[in-house]
Amino acid sequence: MEILKLIMPEIREYINQKDWKTIKSIIVEIESYDIAEFLEDIPYPEKVIIFRLLAKEQTNEVFSYIETEKQEEMLQYFNKEEIKSIINGLDPDDRNDLFDELPAGLVKKYLKLLSPEERKSADLLLNYPEHSAGHIMTTEYIELYSDMTVNQAIRYLRANAKESETIYISYVLGEQRELLGIVSLKALMLAKDNSFIKEIMEENPIYVYTDDDQEVVADVIKKYDFIAVPVVDSEEHLVGIITFDDIIDVLEDEVTEDFQKMAAITPTETPYFSTKVLTLARNRFIWIFALIILQSISVNIIQGYQYMLESIVVLSIFIPLVMGTGGNTGTQSSTIVIRGLATGDINVEKIFSLFLKELLIGLLIAIGVGIVTYARSYFFHVTSMVAFAVSIALMLTVFISNLIGALLPFLFKLIKIDPAIAAGPLVTTLTDITSLIIYFEIAKMILHI
Repeated sequence: MEILKLIMPEIREYINQKDWKTIKSIIVEIESYDIAEFLEDIPYPEKVIIFRLLAKEQTNEVFSYIETEKQEEMLQYFNKEEIKSIINGLDPDDRNDLFDELPAGLVKKYLKLLSPEERKSADLLLNYPEHSAGHIMTTEYIELYSDMTVNQAIRYLRANAKESETIYISYVLGEQRELLGIVSLKALMLAKDNSFIKEIMEENPIYVYTDDDQEVVADVIKKYDFIAVPVVDSEEHLVGIITFDDIIDVLEDEVTEDFQKMAAITPTETPYFSTKVLTLARNRFIWIFALIILQSISVNIIQGYQYMLESIVVLSIFIPLVMGTGGNTGTQSSTIVIRGLATGDINVEKIFSLFLKELLIGLLIAIGVGIVTYARSYFFHVTSMVAFAVSIALMLTVFISNLIGALLPFLFKLIKIDPAIAAGPLVTTLTDITSLIIYFEIAKMILHI
């Protein structure tokens, strides 16, 4: 990419001069991913002209690296034969990503341009639910049979390697296409030519089902450090594989979605700069409006205890401190628990252990906060009783906010709601309400208001 940045002015100059021959000689030396990024940054029709200058074997790879929204735009500039060549050359999973973004009528039109074999593959993937293993898998893999010799397997691999998503792992099938085992490329290279595949294959391989969520697939690949994971149907017949590079895309999408939820933003499917301003504003406003309604409870609480603030005005000074500390404490614990749930380090079965641990953590933090707050109160020139009341209220606030932040994600998990929603503004708003009630009730009790 650095090289491309250096020669970008030169390429743009050639574009202005319409010196396509020179441009073609330059881009043939550039990596496909870098060309895709470059194409996204230049206007039409130059974008299409340069794409047409690519070598035939390079076009499909470059097109697959372009964002799906931009792919949809580019296809409008191609003729029927060009579209046919592009969509037939795409890997099944990449083609499926494109079809997901297109209107149904256009998908039907493009399906007719596919060869019978590619059409069958496309129909298979499109029929599975979005975000499922079946929807993101590819049907291009190396399949072997247990009665093959190593020599036969290697010859078969050589003949079919170009059409396969990966050649590092081959999948051993039975007569009914049931998955019997896997064979690594290393095992094939080290085995004797006359050995049978059944003698060197790894039996009982780990696999996922077509209906498994893509997050389950990501967990399996991450846990077992797989290059690819096989996908089977309900009868355990092999129907496809999912490679680690596709899962990286899934993980990026999931992390982005979780961050958006934690910030109380409705997740978007499209990249930031490809999403309309009104869409982004609407997604944020919905949550902001809901949180305003919830936060108005805090206003009502303060109004309800107005007589206390009129009696001892200095109590109002500590309201931001109490609310802020409660929100920060709840956010800390919820973030740790949400991350633990995402990685599998924490699960629903460990809720009691988590409760006890967070109970102790909250207690220790509360004691420390109480001591610091009591000492700090002297700088505000308040009486020792007010300082004591604020310290006790803050200790209870920290203790309870810590538990709210830790247990709320579990509650969401149990009722089948994404735990990521239980972080950020939501947990802060809930702890604000709790903190105010604790603060005023403790002050009323200790100061006898």
